[in-house]
Formats: sequence, structure tokens, C-alpha cells
Amino acid sequence: MTSSVRFVHAADLHLDAPFAGIAASDPRIGAALADATYEAFRRIVDVCIERQVAFLVIAGDTYHSATVSPRAQLRFLTEMNRLAQENIEVFIVNGNHDPQGGWSAGFTLPPNVYTFPTDRVGRREVVRDREVVAAVYGRSYARSAETENLSLGFRRSDTDPIAIGVLHANVGGNTDYDPYAPATLDELRVAGMDYWALGHIHKQEVLAEHPWIVYPGSPQGLNPKETGPHGCLVVEVSPGGATGLEHVETGPVGWAHIAVDVSEAATLEEVRALLVSACTEQRIAAGRNTVARVTLMGRSAAHGDLARPGIAMQLFEDVRAEAVLADPWMWLDRLDERTASVIDLEALRGGPDFAAELVRMADELAHDPDALSTLIRDIGAPVAGTLPGYVSTLEPADALVRARDAALDLLLAEGGEVR
Repeated sequence: MTSSVRFVHAADLHLDAPFAGIAASDPRIGAALADATYEAFRRIVDVCIERQVAFLVIAGDTYHSATVSPRAQLRFLTEMNRLAQENIEVFIVNGNHDPQGGWSAGFTLPPNVYTFPTDRVGRREVVRDREVVAAVYGRSYARSAETENLSLGFRRSDTDPIAIGVLHANVGGNTDYDPYAPATLDELRVAGMDYWALGHIHKQEVLAEHPWIVYPGSPQGLNPKETGPHGCLVVEVSPGGATGLEHVETGPVGWAHIAVDVSEAATLEEVRALLVSACTEQRIAAGRNTVARVTLMGRSAAHGDLARPGIAMQLFEDVRAEAVLADPWMWLDRLDERTASVIDLEALRGGPDFAAELVRMADELAHDPDALSTLIRDIGAPVAGTLPGYVSTLEPADALVRARDAALDLLLAEGGEVR
């Protein structure tokens, strides 16, 4: 009688993802980023072998593109052969990034690897010591933009000791991701599975526990928005449901956004010290190589120096050169300089001059979100007309504060500071 089965649930490997938008001029950083998805997958295979699991599930988007590079296929083949040597099976569904029918170099995978079909829900039995210990169900994408509800074809057999469903899908209508293979929790529940191994959402998330309906997240964050832990899940399932769920970190490179408040800094030296301290703290806390984007913020006496052309970037590049030599390293990818002059806004509000009127106008707009949005839309219209596809990433309230402070800096530079 089957007591339980242990397996690894992974998804969204995105092997050979390009990490677009990261300008890593240091060759070591470029090489680490290029290898990050492969290293994350190698760590997943290590987990499978170390935990002596029965099988590995890959719930879609093994590759980043339907046109798969020979390098990606060879690296995948290497890891599949490692699992074959350990008698660990692999069950795969194709997702929107790697639908079946894409270009292949024709490498032959070992017999322990099974990819589910596109025209129906496939079923594969997991046999140990001549006993069926589990059945795995899955269906692959035949095309990238799969809008059919593939979950409706899943039905557990009455003979299954344990049933596991594998699907690359947007369950529950997550608006941050494309609505591919849309499904609801209730539609998954009626299939009778003990565990649903999902893919498509890059953040680890448990949608339900009866049965377990789970996204493992991607093994490696692929862009600056994908901060936090990334890895795979070690799952223990018994008849009737999962009894154990452990997230194992696999991402060799992390992403971070570091906000540095320089309000107390009076000099560039003090700004640098605060920046170094914040980066060091983040690097040590992460415990792995990290790509970080930095925001300098706050009203500071050092703002005048930071606002001089090229000064903030020179300071940033100096700290970056130091951080990249640490172990683990940190690559400072981008600087957003948002500091402002030390201004007593309360004193300005009570004044008789144009600066006071400017502050009062900004206050009124801050309390009228509709008027503020309309103003920003009207101001941005000529820019959008000149630059097709232009979309501002600033929130209206943030844009208002930054515009107010920039105008005050110019006014007070001419007429003297009000503190």
C-alpha cells in the first residue's frame, strides 16, 4: 500500500533568458547573468538527487523561447542524463514560452523524460518495486497564446493511489500575467487531484490547501521586478493530499531595490558612507550575488553637490567598483537620484512670494487626485505624441512632489534659500 511519494515541483526555468536591460560592463557579471538560469536548474537537479525523490515535475516554460539554442538543449540534456543515472523520472508540460513545435537541434533525451501531449490530457504511472505509487496528469501548449481552459480535461482515475496534475496556467485571473490557459480553483478541485503542480506565475504561491494548488515560482528571478526568494518545491504527497511542502532556494543571482535616505548627510563623503552601508547590509542579508538598483532620497544639505552634472553618477560608479569586488558580489545597475534641498515648506507656505504660491498650488493638487491626473495627462500628451509608445512610470503624487521640489530648487537658487 502506497504511504507517500516525494517529488520536486519546478516551473518557469526559462533556460537561456537574456536578462535584457541590464548593462553589466564587468565581464564577470555578464558571464554570471548569462549562466544564472542554467545554474539554477543544476541546483534543482542537485535537490532531486540529494532528497532521493521519485520524480521531477517541470510545469512549463523550460526554455525562454520556442527557438531553443543548441546550448540550452545541451545543458538540459546533461541534467536529464544525471537524473536518468539516479533512476529519477521527469514529467514536463510545455508552456507559452516553449510550446511544442518550436525549433529543436534534435538531441535525444533519455527514456526517463516524458513530455505530455498537446491534444489531450496525458496520464503517466510512477512505478516503484512493481507497484504503482502515483499517477501524473498533464497537458502541454501547442501554441504560445493558449486561451483554452485546459484544466477541464483533467479527471482522476479511481485506481490512482495518488494523483498529481501538472498545468501551466493563470489560475484565478492574476492580472500581472498573461491570461493563458485560464482556470478557477473550483475547476481544479473537481478534477480530484491530490496536488496541482502549476507554472506560469514567477512568485511562489499556495493558492489552496484542499487539495494543494501551488505555484513554485521561477528558480531564478529574470528581471528587477522579481525580487525575493526563487527556487523549487520539495513535495511529500500521501493518499488524500500533500503532507509536506518545502521551498528550496536555487537562484544564484538576486535582485534588490535599495532606498538610501541621505537626509542626515551634509557632504558627499557622508552620502557615500550611507550608500556603502546600505549596499553592504543588503548584500550580507541576501547571502548571494545581487544586482541592485539604488534610489538616493531625502532633503539633504548635500543636494546641491549631488545635483551638479555628473557628480551623483561618479559617486555611484565609485561605490559600484568596490561592491563588485566583494564576495558575494553586488552589481549596482542603476541610480535614481531623488534628493532635494533642505527647505522649510511650512515657512514657505506662509510667505507672500511666488515660491509660497507654488507650494500652495501643489498642496491643492495633492488633495484633488482627479485634477492632478488630468494635469499630468495634459502635460504628457505632447511628449507621448513625439515619442510613440512613451508611458510615464511615475505615480501622479510622486511626479507632483518631484516637480514642486525641482521648481523650488530653481527659485530658491536665484532668490535665496528659505529654511
